[in-house]
Amino acid sequence: MPMPGQQLLSLTSVGVGIDGRSILDDISFDVSAGEVLALVGPNGAGKSTLLNAITGDVELRSGSVSLFGVPIGAWDPIELAMRRAVMLQQNDMSFPFTVEQVVQMGRSPWIGSSAESDDEMIVASAMAMTESEGLSERVYTSLSGGERGRVAFARVLAQASPLLLLDEPTAAMDIKHQEMVMRLCRDYARSGCAVVVVLHALDVAAAYADRVALLESGRIRSIGRPVDVMTAESLSEVYQYPIDVFEHPGHGLVILPSRKEGDQE
Repeated sequence: MPMPGQQLLSLTSVGVGIDGRSILDDISFDVSAGEVLALVGPNGAGKSTLLNAITGDVELRSGSVSLFGVPIGAWDPIELAMRRAVMLQQNDMSFPFTVEQVVQMGRSPWIGSSAESDDEMIVASAMAMTESEGLSERVYTSLSGGERGRVAFARVLAQASPLLLLDEPTAAMDIKHQEMVMRLCRDYARSGCAVVVVLHALDVAAAYADRVALLESGRIRSIGRPVDVMTAESLSEVYQYPIDVFEHPGHGLVILPSRKEGDQE
């Protein structure tokens, strides 16, 4: 388990280009144990590419990514999986695995280690936390999009890595399960780990993230506390659409598209 405040992830001047086109440029930030960092921005801002750069799944044009102070390319796949767990946008599988088998896959990095003895308990706990236990015998491919998302998140939790990297984990979920997933992310960070999560829902990012990185055209426009980063002016400029931001007592920031009277008639 990381020490409180320990730096788990560091990006320094990261740049990514694809087919001669710049996708990310000069991205730098650190992530420490105990925090949730949300990556937000409009479509095409580079959020998913940035997450792929962090996971090591895309080649860097410039800069570096370090995990626990070690360049990410220096870890072998098992060591990497023990330190960071990844949930992608697409959670498709072509083989007819049951839900329980899918969640058990999260324990793969720990095969042969002393932690393997806890596999059954950890899998059961992950399924209970994500309300997936009632789906355990279902074939994964038969599930709805939201159900698949919960099971994929359970697999990531079962991996028990100190850093979670999540790309739109709540995209297909109803409100209840969106809130459940984000509360679990918050609790996971509070346990001494860290979460980096790509989100489209700005109000969800404001409610659950310690810090927000607002991306614009492959660069970080600003990074910091939600109340400092997610202003009406900044969001309206980045999203190229008028956005209102209100502070609601007890609920933090409320973020809404600006609508004129009569727009909803």
